[in-house]
Amino acid sequence: MKAHRLAVAALAIAVAGPRVVAAPLVVVVRDGGDATLAVARLRGQLADLDVTLSVAPGAVEPGLAAQLASAGRLAATGGARAVVWFVPRGGGLAVAIATPGDHRLFVREIPDADPSAVAEAAAVVARGALRAIGEGGTIGVELPIVRPTEPVLPPPRRGRLEISVGWQVALDGGADAGAHAIAQRTSAALGPWAAGLALTFGPALRRRAGADIAVELSRSSATLGVERRIAGFAIGASAGALVYHRATLATSIGLAPTPATTTAAFVAGPELRWQWRPRGWYVGVEAAIGLDLVLGAPELAVARGAEIDSLGELRLLQPRFATGIIMGFP
Repeated sequence: MKAHRLAVAALAIAVAGPRVVAAPLVVVVRDGGDATLAVARLRGQLADLDVTLSVAPGAVEPGLAAQLASAGRLAATGGARAVVWFVPRGGGLAVAIATPGDHRLFVREIPDADPSAVAEAAAVVARGALRAIGEGGTIGVELPIVRPTEPVLPPPRRGRLEISVGWQVALDGGADAGAHAIAQRTSAALGPWAAGLALTFGPALRRRAGADIAVELSRSSATLGVERRIAGFAIGASAGALVYHRATLATSIGLAPTPATTTAAFVAGPELRWQWRPRGWYVGVEAAIGLDLVLGAPELAVARGAEIDSLGELRLLQPRFATGIIMGFP
């Protein structure tokens, strides 16, 4: 009989197998310094539960998205299943518990009351939620899984061609009305930088030197330039060749007209340009102001026998102004 009882007991132990002991629930509590009493009360509320509790000091972020991101990091770092934090609201508290592993969030509002009562109520609410989690339950609402988006890369810079046609006036001290010219510029732009070729063709304009002496003078040019564009404005510089053509129209008695002559000079200088294209249209208007340094400009003079009478010198520094229509492709 005794042997029979021992055999039955051994069989029962074999059928039951080894007893499985569940691992404790690992919880991280955030202590932002503004709900310390609630954190302390929660420690007491969890004392009789199978919970491993750790406290993570540090301010709690103001936004929910940032709070959830921090909860995910804390859970991953500490191997926790749940992260608890308290957010003061007026005289009450908001209890938040996140379980990043299953993307759920539990939030409960504790209304304004005595601080001790609010802290105790918040700790009791957190205890109930954590106990449900430890027993295999779920809490709160499921959060959508936010997948990282691909970084938005800026569009590649595209070159564009610009052509402008307009009218230019230079104050060179030559013709009575200034040196007028048709102005044409072709530019290649890439980002905020542009380089271009500017051409001007000036008609012959009259310059009077007394009642019976007159000459015609034209000013034309070809320059290369570069500019930096900033919000509709462009600051640049250019250099190239300037061509003056002079012809005598009338002379006083005793003076013979001299043959027409063409003189080339070097020109360089800064320029400020403004462009306006409404709503990014391909066609717009522009205006420019510049200052040309001219080296080798001719001197206007007539011969009186062996003597040379000067009619005036062209300026070394010549302000110029231009306006026109600009077209961009694309």
